Amino acid sequence: MKTTITLAGAVLTALWITGCSNNSKLKPGPDTLTVKVFNLSAEAQAINDRIVYDGTLEAEKTIDLSFQVSGTILSFPFKTGDYVKKGQLVGAVDETTYRSQYNAQLAQAKLANENYTRISEVFKKGSVAEIKMLEAKSNYEQATSAANATYQNIAHTHLYAPVSGYVGAKMAEAGAVANPGQPVLQLLDTHSVKVLVAVPESEINHYKAGTPAFIKIDALGDQTLQGKVTEVGMLALNGSANYNLKIALPNTSAQLRPGMLCKVSFGAADKKGNTSVDTKEIIVPVQAVQVDDKGNNFLFIMNAQNKAVRKDVTTGQLYSNGIAIKSGLSGNEQVITSGYQKLADQTPVIVSK
Repeated sequence: MKTTITLAGAVLTALWITGCSNNSKLKPGPDTLTVKVFNLSAEAQAINDRIVYDGTLEAEKTIDLSFQVSGTILSFPFKTGDYVKKGQLVGAVDETTYRSQYNAQLAQAKLANENYTRISEVFKKGSVAEIKMLEAKSNYEQATSAANATYQNIAHTHLYAPVSGYVGAKMAEAGAVANPGQPVLQLLDTHSVKVLVAVPESEINHYKAGTPAFIKIDALGDQTLQGKVTEVGMLALNGSANYNLKIALPNTSAQLRPGMLCKVSFGAADKKGNTSVDTKEIIVPVQAVQVDDKGNNFLFIMNAQNKAVRKDVTTGQLYSNGIAIKSGLSGNEQVITSGYQKLADQTPVIVSK
């Protein structure tokens, strides 16, 4: 029995020594995970394929004008596309009814004023009770307030432009009956325009206010305009997984019109505020970058000992081939791109074939 045990132990020892001497690859242990890696080149990648989004131009302000009183529209001279100056009369309704009401109430106010004046003189002589004087005063004030209110109705029969802009649409014509609050004309303020860009939820967090944007508008040919992100949407569009970005764009030449289609890409600005389309950055696949419970971005790389190492990184611009890493990598690492959900720092890994 002792001889058998000794021989078995010798055989096992010999096999172990043979395996080590041949320097063959060890089989992965139970805690080893199989992953895929992305080899970063020693030099940063050239960026010339930024993500391009579809965008639509929108007026800086869109104002629906309406009358505050009802009546038949007598004057409505402007048509779609006309330019309207601030304070210019754009429409009027018949004021006859309101003028008659005002004249009647104005007469009552004058009568109340005369009555109040007469009673006040009698009250000063002590020939009438104070309550009579106060009643006369109250009647006069009520009649005056009613007349003033009716006069406002007369003023509201005229509709003026609150800002300068172009007529985007007309919802009524002369001869129609206007109702309070019902829009009759749409006014567009196009001194500057906004570019609306729908961005998927997986990409929206890579943009913030101030991000430079490059806009190409089909109507302007090959000309590239530059703007900046002013708003980042917080609510999904119509229940979809897209969010709106708004980009401010000056319109000094008045060539930009609401509804024009455009192509939008985003760039990074240097310390002087200059932007460049062709730069060099470290780019990694988007899916490799994760976010922890504190909001920090990180990823895993594989070191020379075949272990996963967590790297905290700062992300930059998003491109069609990945996302830029501004800090945290040197540019020659092997970034783990699959199986990272199960990884922890120093987890043994092997590369899948």
